[in-house]
Amino acid sequence: MLFALLTFALTILASAAIIVKLDEGAKQEERQLAYDLARSQAVNLQNNMYSALSASYALAAMVADGNGRVRHFGRFADKILQYHPQISALYLAPDGVTSEVAPIEWRNDGLGIDLLADPIRKAEAQLAKDSHHLTLAGPLPLTNGSTGIIARLPVYLEDPIDANKAPQFWGLISAAIDLKTLLADTGLSKLNERGYDYELSRVHPGTRLRQVIEKSAGFTTTNYLRYAIKLPNAEWTLELSPKNSLIQNKPLLLYNSIGLLFSFMVACLVKLLLEAREQRKNLKKIVSKRTAELAQRETDLRQAQIISKTGNWSIGSNAEEWRYSDEARRILGYAHGSKIDCASLMQRAHPDDILAVKTFWSQVQAGKDAGIEHRIIVDGQVRWLHSQYDAQSARHMGTVQDITERKHIEEDLRIAAIAFEAQEGMVITDERRTIVRINQAFTRITGYSREEALGKQTSLLKSGLHGPNYYEDMGKQLDANAYWQGEIWNRRKNGEVYPEWLTITAVKNTSGKVVNYVATMLDITQRKATEAKLEHLAYHDPLTGLANRRLLIDRLQHSLLAKSRSNLYGAVLFLDLDNFKTINDSSGHGKGDMLLQVAAKRLAHSIRKGDTLARYGGDEFVLLLEELSDNVRETAIEVQMIATKILADLRAPYDLEHSEYHSSASIGITLFDKQSTSAEELLKQVEVAMYEAKSSGGNNFRFFDKDMLDIVNTRAVLEADMRQGLQQEQFVLHYQPQVSSTGQVTGAEALVRWQHPHKGLVPPSDFIPLAEESGLILSLGAWILKTACAKLAEWQNNDDTKNRTLAVNVSARQFRQNDFVALVLDNIRHYQIDASKLKLELTESLLVDNVEETIDKMNQLKARGVGFSLDDFGTGYSSLSYLKRLPLDQLKIDQSFVRDILNNNNDAVITRTIIALGQSLGLAVIAEGVETAAQRDFLLQQGCLSYQGYLYGKPSANLI
Repeated sequence: MLFALLTFALTILASAAIIVKLDEGAKQEERQLAYDLARSQAVNLQNNMYSALSASYALAAMVADGNGRVRHFGRFADKILQYHPQISALYLAPDGVTSEVAPIEWRNDGLGIDLLADPIRKAEAQLAKDSHHLTLAGPLPLTNGSTGIIARLPVYLEDPIDANKAPQFWGLISAAIDLKTLLADTGLSKLNERGYDYELSRVHPGTRLRQVIEKSAGFTTTNYLRYAIKLPNAEWTLELSPKNSLIQNKPLLLYNSIGLLFSFMVACLVKLLLEAREQRKNLKKIVSKRTAELAQRETDLRQAQIISKTGNWSIGSNAEEWRYSDEARRILGYAHGSKIDCASLMQRAHPDDILAVKTFWSQVQAGKDAGIEHRIIVDGQVRWLHSQYDAQSARHMGTVQDITERKHIEEDLRIAAIAFEAQEGMVITDERRTIVRINQAFTRITGYSREEALGKQTSLLKSGLHGPNYYEDMGKQLDANAYWQGEIWNRRKNGEVYPEWLTITAVKNTSGKVVNYVATMLDITQRKATEAKLEHLAYHDPLTGLANRRLLIDRLQHSLLAKSRSNLYGAVLFLDLDNFKTINDSSGHGKGDMLLQVAAKRLAHSIRKGDTLARYGGDEFVLLLEELSDNVRETAIEVQMIATKILADLRAPYDLEHSEYHSSASIGITLFDKQSTSAEELLKQVEVAMYEAKSSGGNNFRFFDKDMLDIVNTRAVLEADMRQGLQQEQFVLHYQPQVSSTGQVTGAEALVRWQHPHKGLVPPSDFIPLAEESGLILSLGAWILKTACAKLAEWQNNDDTKNRTLAVNVSARQFRQNDFVALVLDNIRHYQIDASKLKLELTESLLVDNVEETIDKMNQLKARGVGFSLDDFGTGYSSLSYLKRLPLDQLKIDQSFVRDILNNNNDAVITRTIIALGQSLGLAVIAEGVETAAQRDFLLQQGCLSYQGYLYGKPSANLI
């Protein structure tokens, strides 16, 4: 019996110990769950608080970007308040005194407060200034009657010039955070639904007394746990207590029950055994229920993390063991089950944030509280994260939140603030066209300041140049399309009317009603001026300001069209300045341009109002006279008088920079009436008449003659054939021998011939003058020089001909080319010929002007061995003073003197003189056109020892 009693007693003690242990374990588990729930609520509260506080940093960035100048605070603050409903108001306090408040209804009680002196506000304000960090004040009553938290962020500006200078205090940015909204967003009240009472409190920084912020009705300090929430310059405490304990405490009154156990041993034994059995069943049910609740809470926690984009992670007892929630893995971009460690995380860190991330993980591994905002790169995309580590948590837990969306919103707000201040003027009105917003460009364009424009109608800018129909049409397009764009004339504040490119867009609400109009305006005054200038340049000559060829033809065509309804004659005068090229080449293009400008002014004084004077090109002018007379004879007389006056005006001396120049003009004239065909035909006629006037010696005028046009057309066809002939290599060189007094062939002259496919062999007299006039002589001369050098190379390879020279005629125009010397030397090098065998024949016309340049080029070629012969000597006007300076080798007596040398005493005297001059200058003399032995004998008797002419052979393709 005693053993049974002892066994019973031991069983009672063992059961009691087991029950107590299980009760303690359940309570410990319940406490851990409550702690996790408190930490989750605290993280949400922290995130919501920091999200609201980010508005202060956005405003601070705006102040810093403007170097202390804040534009459009109201608009920017309104945008922030839309994105952060927890914020009731925003304040700007330069030097600590509030100067800007949003929204408007808070201004009456919020402006002009010295935060650094006010006894209620100065503690946190001074702390923010001294610490350079954001501080929190409150909870405390707000202006609107609610309770809130006041965030104060100090703003320090760096010196833009001296980077080493300490940042200067600018002022404070304050944000009033509505506590009720903040706590509602956090979901603190839902703790009651989870079976917990709660109390949120803080220690007042001034009184150091405990201040309750929020609590549930049934909260007691019995069986509670506490969690600290760290905020800027403050620490809040969240305390939780379960409404019902998991296990009812049933203290075993062992000492009181021992007496009863001895009295009712059997009954108590049975009863206690049954109760122990029943308790085990109840305990199992309770554990199952609490396990299910724990699983549900974990599920709710995961869902909350997904909604808030916040994951959690922890470090095990082994520093290498890392645990991440599913949401944390998703945020960091890791697949479920994949390994996550510090090294792999560093690989995903943005290059610009690697140093900051390393510092964060170093603090984590050192067991210190840490927090960071940084970027990672996942699948090529950048994500912004906010990571926080709580070193005091039992599980060494941290959180990571995806704040990419918030960062994008902040960036969009910043960009929107910058975009609104673009170069284009911007104005926003309400649906009644009342101005509610403008930007700085609007003020710059219109002259109206913000204060002058706000509240006014857009009709403020009307110029009065557009009628009611214009604005009615604009309104109809806006109603139909919600968009209008076009050019409009508006009026600035100073009264100036200006052109503007205006774009208007209607902004509608969700129901389709117009609530605002947004307009952008661009001042196009300069563009209009540029367009007018370009239009003027398109139709006028930039040098003289006269009409150009395009405008002339346009007016001439218009005049011909008008003549179909009129019997009055008109006239076209084509003027070309005589000797302009000589003045332009010898005195420089600057003098030539000045002469053209003076000539244009003189011509402008000779015409009537309504007539057209145009610069046709180069030194050519065209005068269009209209509405002259219905009688052709009277018209011709009137035009003759005008042409005579123009010739007299243009003959007057030209004073160009204190130097006097002289010029005249050649004028072609044609009359036209309603029978005339086209503008091109009239200009062709008048140009033909001008060339006729010029060919008569210049300083004259000629009326158009149809026969002259036929000649011109024939020459035009011939010029076209020449161009084609050069392309198709229709030209050939013939060679006429040059013979010494002993009859030996010493060389030849290269003479060009044109083998025309239809006209046969064309003599040089028919195409050389045209080549000179058209400029084709340059291409033709280059071909002749190249072909002659090739022939010399051929001769040098033959012992019978290697000592022969070859004379090549060079025109004055060809010789004056800038690259003529290089052209000659290139051919000599290319064909590897003896330069002394090449002789260039020049005419006396080359010595009329630019003599020094001519002598310089001749000396360059002479230094390389090239010889020179002066062709047709005696027919020109060469000066003996220049002649003795020229590096000549030979004088050539023109065939016009040789032809009648035996019959004309003058020709004989000239020939003797040329020979004597050559001998005195040490120059060889050759006579061309020698056809008889008598002519040769006479020349030999006078001392001329070289001859060229039919006596020795005609020019042929192959020299005999």
